[in-house]
This record gives sequence, C-alpha cells and structure tokens, in this order.
Amino acid sequence: MASGARTRWSALAASALIQCFAGASYCFGIYSPALKSSQSYDQSALDAVASFKDVGANVGILSGLLAAWAPGGLRRPWLVLLAGAALCAAGYLPMWLAVAGVAPAPLPLVCFYMFLGAQAQTFLNTANVITAVENFPDRRGTVIGIMKVQSPSFSFGIIALLFVSSWSVAPRIK
Repeated sequence: MASGARTRWSALAASALIQCFAGASYCFGIYSPALKSSQSYDQSALDAVASFKDVGANVGILSGLLAAWAPGGLRRPWLVLLAGAALCAAGYLPMWLAVAGVAPAPLPLVCFYMFLGAQAQTFLNTANVITAVENFPDRRGTVIGIMKVQSPSFSFGIIALLFVSSWSVAPRIK
C-alpha cells in the first residue's frame, strides 16, 4: 500500500471518529432535562436554549470562510479543527459547569454557550468533509455520504452510552 493511500484512509477514519463525537447538538434531548432542572428553567426558557442550538448548528458560514481563507495543504484542516475544538470547549464546558452548579449562568449566557458549542459542530464538519473530498476526488459523493450520515446516528449512540454509563444511578448488588 502506498504511503498516500494509507494517509488518506487514516484521514478518513480519523474524520469519521471526529464526526462521531461532534454531534452533541443532536443529543440535546438527552441532556436537556438536566439543564432544565439544574437551572430551574421552564419550557419556554429551554426552547430558547434549543433555538440557539439550532442557529449555531445550522449557520456554518464562519467555518466555510475560515476554510476558504486558510492556506491550502496540511494546515487548513488543522486550523479549522482547532477553531472547532476551541468553540466546543468555550461552549460546552461553561454549560456543564452551570449545570453542575460550579458556575451558575443566567439564561442569555447559557444560550450563548449553546450557540458556541453547536457552532463548533460546523467547524468540525467543514474540516472533515473538505479533507475527505480532497483525499477522494473520484468518490466525493460516497465520502460526503459517509461523513454526513454517520454523524447524527453514531454520535447519538455514543453520547447516550456515555451519559447513561456515567450519570445514571445503577442499583448496587450486595
């Protein structure tokens, strides 16, 4: 196997793994009850947070502009992925701290955190899809399908598994 073929296949595997963990906004229904109860939100406040999630997840203009502006070659996907990781940390970490009670935040700030966290998904998607399309120019439709189909389904399953195994109360057998 040639070095270039091995690199493009490993990049596809890494992109698929990133896509699996980049779909936290798809799993809003899993962690929204914890958000609602910890912050004492009513349903309209939770709907506002969900609206900011939807806007953040569906407006990928900034990620596309960064990908178009960044120099080509190996640096471009890394810049976009780094920006996505920074947005993910800037959004989901303070929201987790608010839910855990470590750093309570008012509703507008939680909405902003959700927007940032959901916006991270567009950066990760952009970097992964552009890399896959550039690595497989003869199979563009196939790799786009792989990247876009597996993101919501696998991420939902993985995040649900982590949530249930980490935060649910299991009966103890004595």
